[in-house]
Amino acid sequence: MADIDVTGHVGVLGENRSGKSTILDMAQVVLTGGSRRFLRLNAVAGDSGKSRSGSKRSVVDYCLGTLGEDQRRRDEARTYVALGFEDKEGDRPPVTIGMALEARKSDSRETVLALFVAVGTVLSSKDFIEQRGKSQFPAPWEDVRARIVAAVGEGNFVNHRDRASDYVREYMRHLLPHSPYGEQNASALQKSIVNAMTLDHNQTATQFVRNYILEDSPIGIKELRESIQTYRNISETIRKMRLRLEALRALRVVLGTLEETLETKFREEWIAKRGTWLAARATNLDFKTKRRTEMARRDAAAKELDFIDDDVKAIDNEIERLTAAIAEHDAKTGRKSLQQTADVAGQAAHRASVDFKARMENIRRLEPLRAMCADGFEDFVPALERLLTATAGAEIGHVSDELSAAEKSFAASGTKWLPKIDEARQTIIAELSGLRGRRDEVLERIRQHAAGGARAYLGDDTELLCRRLRQSGMAPRVLCDIIEVAEPEWVGAAEALLGRDREAVFVDRADISAATSIFKEGRREFRHASLVSLNKLEQFRAKPERGTFPSIFRSQDPDAMAFIMRRYGTVRLADTLDQFNRPAGLS
Repeated sequence: MADIDVTGHVGVLGENRSGKSTILDMAQVVLTGGSRRFLRLNAVAGDSGKSRSGSKRSVVDYCLGTLGEDQRRRDEARTYVALGFEDKEGDRPPVTIGMALEARKSDSRETVLALFVAVGTVLSSKDFIEQRGKSQFPAPWEDVRARIVAAVGEGNFVNHRDRASDYVREYMRHLLPHSPYGEQNASALQKSIVNAMTLDHNQTATQFVRNYILEDSPIGIKELRESIQTYRNISETIRKMRLRLEALRALRVVLGTLEETLETKFREEWIAKRGTWLAARATNLDFKTKRRTEMARRDAAAKELDFIDDDVKAIDNEIERLTAAIAEHDAKTGRKSLQQTADVAGQAAHRASVDFKARMENIRRLEPLRAMCADGFEDFVPALERLLTATAGAEIGHVSDELSAAEKSFAASGTKWLPKIDEARQTIIAELSGLRGRRDEVLERIRQHAAGGARAYLGDDTELLCRRLRQSGMAPRVLCDIIEVAEPEWVGAAEALLGRDREAVFVDRADISAATSIFKEGRREFRHASLVSLNKLEQFRAKPERGTFPSIFRSQDPDAMAFIMRRYGTVRLADTLDQFNRPAGLS
């Protein structure tokens, strides 16, 4: 573990095997991202860098400290190599590029843990080690990464461990900001770096161009043989194609004959269809003649109908004349006055009958009070029994004295018993209210459980219809779910007027036929549900007029608004009684 400071022009001097090539190889690995396509490690040992396979040195050997055949300092290792760049003038932030590697004796290739670029700091060896007692070891990569991110921030740290070219392009973007950093430029930079580090100064110009500028292009005997075989195959293919050409020429003669035959066949078929068309045309002309005859008859019948309408109007006029004469006769004889007197008497008799029936009904309603004999009403019940007994069989034309006496006696004692009866009634009402509340809670839970959700405000038949439609792949919508009352003061009136329409079910237009079939098949199950026919809503797409019932609703569903316009488009809103009593429309 060491840091090497490099500033300006530097020379590396030392004895053989002192590590001079190791420093260059380390820089070569970091700058190329360890790409085996460009690496030429220990080029001096490889015959002056003429062959990339001349040296047997590898990144794995460097990591394991290989000294010779089967001589290694360690069987596995974690290695960090990094280069830091710092602008002394301070115009650009410092940049550190590097690699995190793992190597094992059992593997011929190293494992790349990271190809990272950190902007904003120059890392040193202490950033990559951890202290264990008195010894130092390479820290795990995740710990090192956390240290770097903590130092420069998540946005200034990039790791391209899977592609060396992306890593090279990334550090070019920071180190060479004015140069292009595309894929081709990154490859050119990697090749130039390796060539510069392995350059042999004892080469001729021809050797330099061949080794460092031109791509290797040796002649391969195998490829040459394959090319010759390919040429022979092409010659054989040409011979076969010529034979096929002769066969195709013969086939063309056959196809010409077939074309003439098919042309004759299609001509005959056309003649047959032409004959059929002529026959249909004659039939059509006959139908047109019959149609003209029937239309003439219809016109004659229409004229006869007009004549009959004139006779009907004359008869109506005669009826009106006779009605006026009858009215004049009634006025002279006083028949109308007598009729009005009879009507008034009948109305009085009817009111008396209604009052008597109401009176008897009110007495019969007291019958449940018989059960109060054990609650301090022992003196009250006998008077009630007498009154109920006298009421039995009473008629408006025959009212007994006993009924009148019993009614007066009971009415006189009512003032005494009324507070006590009212107190008992209040107690019973309170108990009943509690029981009803518990009953409603139980019914609500049962209804919600049966509906499978929280939409308990819908009727069971509507819920069942929606469930059947959803099971068939449709998306049903209930009117009360897709509209809202925009003016809160009209909520009560809207609920009352909509009635059962608030649970009207809508489906998409593509599903209306299938939904109608399901609704008709289960009409007994959906007795209290309704399915909207979308085909009848097209003419009601207009915007509701201000002051009408539909104008208080808002909805994103155009079908819902069209349904309300169709059903209630003529209903006017009335804020006062005078507005309500105005003619021309329902308020």
